[in-house]
Amino acid sequence: MTHVPGETPPELEMMNWKWMLAMGIVLAIGGVAALLFPFVASLAATGFAAAAFFVAGVLQLWLAFTAGDGSRGGRLVAGLLGLLMVVFAVSLFAQPLSGMVSLTILAGAMFLTLGVVRIVMAWRMRHRPRWGWLVASGALAVLLGLMILLALPVSALTVLGILLGVDLLTSGIAAIAIALQARNA
Repeated sequence: MTHVPGETPPELEMMNWKWMLAMGIVLAIGGVAALLFPFVASLAATGFAAAAFFVAGVLQLWLAFTAGDGSRGGRLVAGLLGLLMVVFAVSLFAQPLSGMVSLTILAGAMFLTLGVVRIVMAWRMRHRPRWGWLVASGALAVLLGLMILLALPVSALTVLGILLGVDLLTSGIAAIAIALQARNA
């Protein structure tokens, strides 16, 4: 069998869909596990968020001190932002349950904000057909945000884990579908 330059060899294509399938299966299993154990998944999500905030804060601080371009005030603001991110990360690590509440409040506020924005956008597009779907999507996001916020602090024990589980499960299913499509192509 000869290989045509510029085309992917069949062995490589075969390997790629198998790796994509394996990744999809791992993601889907992780999603199911997160949905079965949302408290543990919420703790894991809080730890991951803490690590991300810490790394971002350290990088922000480094940029504030090493960047030669920019005003002193801009570098000061960047440094303060980096310091705040590091302090927030340390507080998430030190108090993960309180951190879960903080992150859950942020998630609820995000749903509320996205919902209101969608409703406003839909209202501005009301002359277009099917603008009501955007209103429905916005209303659902507002409802989710209110459910999360009104159920605090109990919702903090599971919401992050459920959101993580849904994301992992849908990402896994999508990866599996892509892999199976690539295999059949």
